[in-house]
Amino acid sequence: MPGGTFFFTVVTHRRRRLFQVEGNRTLLGDVIRDIQRDWSLKINAMVLLPDHLHAIWTYPHGDGNYSGRWSIIKKNYTTRYLAGGGQDTVVSAGKTCEHRRGVWQRRFWEHTIQDEDDFQLDFDYIHYNPV
Repeated sequence: MPGGTFFFTVVTHRRRRLFQVEGNRTLLGDVIRDIQRDWSLKINAMVLLPDHLHAIWTYPHGDGNYSGRWSIIKKNYTTRYLAGGGQDTVVSAGKTCEHRRGVWQRRFWEHTIQDEDDFQLDFDYIHYNPV
C-alpha cells in the first residue's frame, strides 16, 4: 500500500539480546536515522527491546517499499556491527551459501494499519506492552 502506515516487529537471529549493549543500540539508531534521512520516512513510534523492536512507520505518498528499507537497515547494521568487532551467531550451511549472517532473523512481521483505531491499538501496544 504505497504511502501507507505499517506496524513492524523485527527480531534478532535466535532472539539474541544484542540491544542490551549500549553501543549496539546507538549503532541501530544511527542506521535507522540514515534511512529516515535518505529515504523519507516518518517514524510514528518505536520501541527497542533486548532482542527485537516494534515500530510504526508512515511512507510518503506513492512509496510503500518497506522491505527495501528493512533490508538496507539490516545489511548496514550487520556490516557496521561486525566491522566494529561484533560477533554473529552460527548459521546453517544453506544460509551461509546465501551469504546470510547470524545477526537478524531473515524476515520481519508487518501489519498494514487500516484506520485511526487500528493505529491507536498498535501505538498503545508499543508504549504499554512492548514485549
